Amino acid sequence: MRDLGLLLLRIVAGITLAAHGYPKLFGGPGKRPHAVLARTMGPNYPAALERSGPGFVVGLQRMGVPYPEIAAKASGLTEFAGGLALAAGLLTRPVSFAAAFNMGIATWKAHWKNGFYGQGGYEFPLLLGTAALAIGLTGPGAISLDAVLFS
Repeated sequence: MRDLGLLLLRIVAGITLAAHGYPKLFGGPGKRPHAVLARTMGPNYPAALERSGPGFVVGLQRMGVPYPEIAAKASGLTEFAGGLALAAGLLTRPVSFAAAFNMGIATWKAHWKNGFYGQGGYEFPLLLGTAALAIGLTGPGAISLDAVLFS
């Protein structure tokens, strides 16, 4: 049961991270998600995709994040590729710690000022970061690519 629980946690946390990283890497004005992605992610996703990309860089600049273009790519890559790797249980520990760090920075720089709960609050990035950290500390479980490739 432990391995099944870890699999479920990895899949949900990983896909959620990937869904948030995709617009950062591939979004921007005029960008539209594939129809399947738009339908799966819901009616708010196309607008999020259009606002992101260069818009995320501008947001990081406003927050005073150093090297915002590099930080935006690093954050998007950590969330998108790291989220997919986390869901699959591939390189779980380093990916989990990178995702937890990324969510910690998001909590601190973007969401802390809004308080714990509500629109823009830090409860969501805190939850994702904590889930990633817990998976990193626990390991991916037996139902993972890490178990197949490295055991």
